[in-house]
Amino acid sequence: MSLDTDQATNVTWSREVVRGTVHGRPSLMYKDRPRRVRDLLIEARRWGDRELLVQGARRLTFRDHERAVAAVANRLSAYGVGKGDRVLLLGFNSIEWVVTFWAIQSLGAVAALGNSWWSDNEVDALVRKSESKLVISDREIHSAPRIAFTELRTIVDAGDPAVLPEVHVSEEDPAVIMFSSGTTGAPKGILKSQRSIIGNLHNLLAMTRRLPSELTDDHPGTTSLQTVPLFHLAGVQVSCGTLLQGGKLVLLDGKFDPADVLRLIETEKVKSWGSIPTMVSRVLDHPALGDYDTSTLSSIPLGGSPVPATMRSRIEEAFPNVKKRVGSLYGLTETGGLLAAGAGAEIGSHAGRVGKALPVVELRIADPDENGVGEILGRTPNVPEGYLGEGPIEDTDGWIRTGDLGRIDDEGYLYVTGRVKEVIIRGGENIASANIENTLLKHPAVAEAGVLGLPDDDLGEIVGAVVVPHADADLPTIAALTDHCKQLLARYEIPERWWIRREQLPMSGIGKMAKRDLGQQWIDLGAADLVDELSAT
Repeated sequence: MSLDTDQATNVTWSREVVRGTVHGRPSLMYKDRPRRVRDLLIEARRWGDRELLVQGARRLTFRDHERAVAAVANRLSAYGVGKGDRVLLLGFNSIEWVVTFWAIQSLGAVAALGNSWWSDNEVDALVRKSESKLVISDREIHSAPRIAFTELRTIVDAGDPAVLPEVHVSEEDPAVIMFSSGTTGAPKGILKSQRSIIGNLHNLLAMTRRLPSELTDDHPGTTSLQTVPLFHLAGVQVSCGTLLQGGKLVLLDGKFDPADVLRLIETEKVKSWGSIPTMVSRVLDHPALGDYDTSTLSSIPLGGSPVPATMRSRIEEAFPNVKKRVGSLYGLTETGGLLAAGAGAEIGSHAGRVGKALPVVELRIADPDENGVGEILGRTPNVPEGYLGEGPIEDTDGWIRTGDLGRIDDEGYLYVTGRVKEVIIRGGENIASANIENTLLKHPAVAEAGVLGLPDDDLGEIVGAVVVPHADADLPTIAALTDHCKQLLARYEIPERWWIRREQLPMSGIGKMAKRDLGQQWIDLGAADLVDELSAT
């Protein structure tokens, strides 16, 4: 098998940080680093017959994986996919998803990572926006040619010999399109280069002391259970990291189920469980928690939303070997990945503390108030190329606005205290309130709409919608508004609490909706469904 082997195997992953430029702007970066995502496939050959992927009864070794990647790449190539072409991956976690991601990279093509929960309208719009040449999905797609994951599973399981393609790819060539919730409407496509993907991975491997050039051939690797979607940045990170360090990636065989998580931790001897607070909470609440041997579990990196101190205590009690490794990771799709990280006592006893900036990341606080709180800005070499069809993400000096509020203490620790942007985080999914508001305003009876996050013990936040009808209209029913949203929104975006009222929504002195006051008023009333007239229930 080819794939420019000499160039790939001579790569050094250094810890030395130097100052350079990205997009013509100053930035820190690692001196020695890989330049292409596809080269990671070659580095992984050293692990040979170790198991790499596990899902249900199916198991693939590293050797099986490379063979499957080559076979799927040939299938994509037959559809005309080549360097620079965009392929939308739209599916739930599966072995085929992982294999196809790497097949796209081996061709020098661009993997557009779609959210499986998008509505049909959102899928069609984003296929066009991303200019995807092909869609990989088991759903019916009308806006582009499609290959089903079920077809690719047949190719993967056949195990026929195949050769990886050869193509020249540079560090600045595109590798991945990820989609952000944005703050003003439909998801935005964010174009990430080879440099951006590898740079974020380099940060993670340096932080966990697993740089490939520092590992011996008998390095045991880490068995990781991934229960968050692979189409999130964390999914790309764990797929790449597992490949490089000779580890094993375990995927759920179906929907999330706490009992399945506990069973897999026991049977696969899972050491690291990539999750979000909502999922961990459901496992901790499961009545059979104590019936499984979870002693191998030593790390739970958590993303999606802040981790409450009470949950940290419950994790430490349920999984004693995780005590020092309940990690906190802070970053955004727009920043190309992680900005700061921390673990154990350094963050556990400090509310809101997420850790320190990673080696090639610079952080500062814009326009701090008297308490040092302002918008968090980051500068990193992993900055994406920009939004699809729009300008760059960073400013002229390379700084990226996160939309989050925070402060940095005298020891250099970053605290996240709130959000500037109106984004709801429901079970780890970022939801743009403006997108839902715009959808509600399309209903003929709706004059005003305000969407906000309501606190929830399980999901962190849930979507609440406050609706004011036109003066001459009857109050719309909750059922009618829900059906309207189902036609235009992803399932996780549909409001779960409704307040239908005649009174106009409160406004601030500058004419903006006073959502904080509105939300507090609703919480004071119990945060339940409220309707001005009983006839509208």
